[in-house]
Amino acid sequence: MDATSQLVETILFSLCLLLVVVFLTLASFFCTRFQTHRNSPQVANARNIGTNEVGLDESTLHSFPKVLYGQSKLKKSSSTSPCCSICLMEYKETDMLQLMPDCGHLFHLHCINSWLRLHPTCPICRTLPVPIRGAIAPVNQVPLFATQQG
Repeated sequence: MDATSQLVETILFSLCLLLVVVFLTLASFFCTRFQTHRNSPQVANARNIGTNEVGLDESTLHSFPKVLYGQSKLKKSSSTSPCCSICLMEYKETDMLQLMPDCGHLFHLHCINSWLRLHPTCPICRTLPVPIRGAIAPVNQVPLFATQQG
């Protein structure tokens, strides 16, 4: 064997080895990605959406207090954000807001209902809201901030 044929064999062997390494790396990457994607919570929730309830039921959603932004004291409160934390849109005078009963956070009605149908907790503080039983107060009579008597 001369030096040229030995060089060709070495190059071919190196290329074959490189191809095997690249193939194994890609196979490992795709297997890992597929396994991670398959076990992700979003995919699991999407698979179970028809069979298991993940979020809150409609009766619980309807039991939470609602308030019209224009008629509320929210605009004057420094503790309340002027925008919805879910859609990031500023509140308008005519926007109907929903008050989370335990934590007091406010959101657009349609935003928080969509969220709570999929997730049972407040999107800001992750508090699990307790449904309010009984009659729902009219829009203009919803207490926004509890005062301590003492």
